[in-house]
Amino acid sequence: MRLLCAVFITLLAACGGETGGPPAGAPGEDRLLEVGFEEVYRIGGIEAEGWDAFTEIAELDFDARGHLYIRDAAASLARPEGGVVIVDDGHRAYLLFGPDGSFERAIRFANTGASQTASAERVRAAREGGALFLTRGAAASFSGGEATVAAGDRTIYRVSLDEGEEAATAPFAEGWEARPERQATFEAADPSDMFGALGDAFAYFEPGLVFDVLPGGAVAYSDSSAYAVKIQTAVGAPVRVVGRPLHPEPVTERLRERVRARALEALESSIEEQFASPTGDVPEALREQMGAMLEGMMAGLRDMVENASFMPEVPLVRDLRTTWAGSIWVQRWGSDPLAQIQLARGEPAGGGPEGDGAADGWIDVFAPEGGYVGTFSLEETLMPGAFGPGGLVAFVETDEFDVPTVIVKRLPEAVRLTG
Repeated sequence: MRLLCAVFITLLAACGGETGGPPAGAPGEDRLLEVGFEEVYRIGGIEAEGWDAFTEIAELDFDARGHLYIRDAAASLARPEGGVVIVDDGHRAYLLFGPDGSFERAIRFANTGASQTASAERVRAAREGGALFLTRGAAASFSGGEATVAAGDRTIYRVSLDEGEEAATAPFAEGWEARPERQATFEAADPSDMFGALGDAFAYFEPGLVFDVLPGGAVAYSDSSAYAVKIQTAVGAPVRVVGRPLHPEPVTERLRERVRARALEALESSIEEQFASPTGDVPEALREQMGAMLEGMMAGLRDMVENASFMPEVPLVRDLRTTWAGSIWVQRWGSDPLAQIQLARGEPAGGGPEGDGAADGWIDVFAPEGGYVGTFSLEETLMPGAFGPGGLVAFVETDEFDVPTVIVKRLPEAVRLTG
């Protein structure tokens, strides 16, 4: 099962498109912005010995009073009125805690079908409180000796947290679906079968679905390879599009060859790590059995990579965040498409990627009404891990020992745009 998860994560990271461009009239050249963020405070780091001796930070969030919440578990977030809501997939309930950390109540998941059994992937609280917006991640199920893997349903759900024992959950926005039938089934008893089956479920350069909330109960999201951020104000309402005249790179045969080489290298490395020779004495028969299994998996892996599907374009948008004032920050991928083909994203709560090419990319800022404000280079600043009221932003930085420090700053007036 660990092997399945490792390969599955690799495929998700490597998959990354609908053609078409953003609205005409937006400037096509970057208008570079100076960072100039004022540091407010920092906590954590190598010298911390108390509660702030952090080891791993998954996410950050502010409430409406500017209080910062730091946590080491995904799928949970700060409530705007203060406190925390945890999406507990194990108990299929939303757990609400007050500003003082006391438990308030649990709200059961609504039983609305199979799509709700997958774990929450991205969760955001409505700015006014009382509701969550979330997307569902990939899911694996086992039945009758068969394993089925599904890649998510590309839907943004709205979850009401009003008084009641069961959360009312309903689709709010439907993301563009590159390939509607994205699931695969294989014999669980023979892991080597998974490679051919998973190859049918995913495509390289499949665009991600990223979103964040806006004031008034709206959401902003990106769901295609085009530079087009869609604004959905209510269920069934007309969609407004914000963007720039930037066009995705076509996927050529040369690029496909480079991707295959990178994917094969990453996947083989994953397999070898899973089957690294254990310490101590190992019976010869067991060594031979493990070697035969590894050889079979390598053959299936190579076949999967050689026959992999590709989307026609390289996605432009990597991530999207919004401020409390309603501004939209859009993170673009860098100039090397292979950065999208990696074993795992490994992104800290503070924003961008780690490792080679970490500073290769840009962040475009749009005003609440949709006008383009300017662009930050990732060499100057990563995407904030959280936005708060009054222009507050939070980042996570790690030192050479991977010890995290949380740094809170304040945006300059030029990009705060009120709020």
